[in-house]
Amino acid sequence: MRVEKEKHEVIIIGQDDLLVKGFVHINPGERIIDFFNDSKESFIAVTSAEFCNLKEIKSFKLINQIMKKKNTVILNKSTIKLVEEA
Repeated sequence: MRVEKEKHEVIIIGQDDLLVKGFVHINPGERIIDFFNDSKESFIAVTSAEFCNLKEIKSFKLINQIMKKKNTVILNKSTIKLVEEA
């Protein structure tokens, strides 16, 4: 059985000042803060992800020519410094 999810646009700032803008998909009626604080999941999927102000990322050795847009990225929640609903 598949549960329909609500699509929320977010801006996420992670370690090394990586800024990702995209969508997270959460259960109907669930708050964004509860979704990010869920200790059962260490990773989240961000769809239609755009990397803004991307400079060299020390931990992953990425440069701005490698990534600008991706259909889906998986982020480790422990690396997130800030989340804002857009």
